[in-house]
Amino acid sequence: MAEETTVQDRTNPWLTAAADAAARLPAEQTAAADRDEPSAGLRTVFVAAHGGAGATTWAHVLGGTDGGPEMPDDGTPVVLVARASVAGIDAAKRILAAHAAAVACVLIVPAAPGRPHRVIRNELRVLAGAAPLVHAPWVPALLAMRPAQAGPDDIPPKDLARLRAALPPTREGDIP
Repeated sequence: MAEETTVQDRTNPWLTAAADAAARLPAEQTAAADRDEPSAGLRTVFVAAHGGAGATTWAHVLGGTDGGPEMPDDGTPVVLVARASVAGIDAAKRILAAHAAAVACVLIVPAAPGRPHRVIRNELRVLAGAAPLVHAPWVPALLAMRPAQAGPDDIPPKDLARLRAALPPTREGDIP
């Protein structure tokens, strides 16, 4: 199985781009990444891959910081947020090609209830080769409120617990 992974790593362009980007990082950034510690006291930043991704809402719900479309350059853990659509996945791919080393995971926000279209599922498999994916639940009530009104109580408890366990801690000292 290790042989398969090695072959796949060499042929997957998203993994190759991530490795190339990591090789170009200055030594001090690489050393900080090797420690696997987020910068002290910094909150996880939710960065929108595209407009309407839901980054602001999910940052409020999960207690993170809304980074808008800008990638932070201070070592803060980044959750890239993308809608489960061809346009959303393509936007996430473009950002990962340029900033893969900075992204802890991609939060996939459903575009509709139910199982995504086959094309979307295939594109998500490709995206998963570049970064870990975390699937947000479909919560129709979030569409009917402003992002600042959204909170943890709006998410079913099981889904909230699953998300918190899968995402980086949103504040120093948080335990997933």
